[in-house]
Amino acid sequence: MFCSGLMSPMRRSFFWLLFLIAGAAGCGVSPAAYVPSPPTAVPLQTDAGQTLPTEPGPLWVLVSGVDEHGLMETPRLTLLAAPEPAAAGQGQVDTGQPAWVDAIRQNGPQGLRRFYHVQLVSGESGWLPDFYVRRTAYLYLPDTTLIPLYDQPDGQAIAWLPNVSPVTLLDPTAPDWWLVQAVAGEISGWVPAEQVKESSEREFLQNAGHDHASHEHDE
Repeated sequence: MFCSGLMSPMRRSFFWLLFLIAGAAGCGVSPAAYVPSPPTAVPLQTDAGQTLPTEPGPLWVLVSGVDEHGLMETPRLTLLAAPEPAAAGQGQVDTGQPAWVDAIRQNGPQGLRRFYHVQLVSGESGWLPDFYVRRTAYLYLPDTTLIPLYDQPDGQAIAWLPNVSPVTLLDPTAPDWWLVQAVAGEISGWVPAEQVKESSEREFLQNAGHDHASHEHDE
């Protein structure tokens, strides 16, 4: 019982906490499912600390171990602790996962070597050489000529793109449906994530089987 109908400050705080937890559970909100927003500008710097013109964001990419011929060089990528080839590793991630870029470091002879600092949707972060970063992805479905873009996940088709069309990622934070935009033009829409591929090479498209998800591997 509460004397004179009043609740102590500590008890009020406790009940407010219970209320917020219950409300979040009722709305299907989980702290583990929260994905921070990527930056709206990506700084580009040299090793000497010189800041070059920034790139507009959010800059979403796929981390990828697929080479320029569509062949899998490595299914697991090592995230580096610093933008250097010999830097220590700080974890590994599967190829094909989405990430946003929050910094780009330009170094090496004539500044031709680039490293990207990426933050994966699954939570890992670190530096990767540009060889393992795909700014452009490709839509692919076997045995078809056109791929639909939808107004929302599981929604209505609003546009069609030729099979193996290049696209950029606008929102790949959900596990099943991603928002993409055609590289040529302003057409954008939602597609099943499984239709977004790392390479346009036939060898890769016909043989790749990963699903943009991180998997546990036996050591």
